[in-house]
Amino acid sequence: MSKALNFVLGVALIIIATLYFSTDRGGKVRDTFEPRPDSKSGSEEEYVLVAVSVGNAYWIDARDGFEDAAADLGVRATFTGPQGSDASKQVDIIETALARGVDGLIVVPAEPEAVKPAIDRAIAAGVPVITQDTDSPGSDRYTFIGTGNYEAGKLGGELLAEAVGYKGEVGLLTIPGQWNLEERLRGYEDALKDYEDIEVVAVGNDRAEEGRAAAEAQSMLQAHPDIAGFGCVDAAGGVGAAVAVRDAGKKGEIKIIAMDRNEATLDFIERGFIQSSLAQRSYTMSYLGLHLLHMLNHDKIKMVSDWEAAGVCPLPTSINTGVVVIDTNNVEYFRH
Repeated sequence: MSKALNFVLGVALIIIATLYFSTDRGGKVRDTFEPRPDSKSGSEEEYVLVAVSVGNAYWIDARDGFEDAAADLGVRATFTGPQGSDASKQVDIIETALARGVDGLIVVPAEPEAVKPAIDRAIAAGVPVITQDTDSPGSDRYTFIGTGNYEAGKLGGELLAEAVGYKGEVGLLTIPGQWNLEERLRGYEDALKDYEDIEVVAVGNDRAEEGRAAAEAQSMLQAHPDIAGFGCVDAAGGVGAAVAVRDAGKKGEIKIIAMDRNEATLDFIERGFIQSSLAQRSYTMSYLGLHLLHMLNHDKIKMVSDWEAAGVCPLPTSINTGVVVIDTNNVEYFRH
């Protein structure tokens, strides 16, 4: 499956490269692809990525990918979002961007239904929207680009099962109500159901905070002192679980499968507290996302002569960027 995913991503990058090199830098389009009559010059175009919890180190790679794509295309890129997972603040940011006349939006919905009306208003106003990392599947967004979250969770469950020797009690750390994490949690639970000697004894809410994750993991260890491992579906979970295991003096006894590639997680992998972490291709998500929005605005995908009149968006409805496994064998390559 990994080889097939890499092939699909490779094809996508080749398509983008082919279309990109038919374009002059600075947004001027050659005769091969005539711009839409109302399109702006590259330096005037602005694209906005509206994320969540923007102070989280997870967004370093996504921001880099977004800004690198903007540099490639000669357009302006604005990375923004609330400090927490506040959907109402995301809506305010989207509305402000629309009033400013931006040319495209990448949105990471804090709550799929709460952000849906703002996404739909953007589409109705002629501003293309792609969702990234977490989806709003009921909205009119054109494309979702991100991790196949259920599949990532299943892989995490398999890795956890292997790490604990296919037996024992395990705890899981997540953030209830967040669509992408709910999918990962479901994947974990389905994978672990296949092993009759493994029991999920607790599911904790880490609230995307490492301190809270540590407290949740410590509480689980007090209630279930025989826990053999922790499975974590967000970045804070792995670090918090590692702190709890460290403080309990059970390094190596309790196994941890983490999520993402923040520096603290990489440190704990190197030190042997975390066995592996599933890293998302967050750079790839925003890099491809901005290129897709730009291609759409400049009519570079010639599926039909006029996709808007035909009512058929030429972009794929979803792109699964998958995950990569980080462990002691390759952790050095993921340092920022």
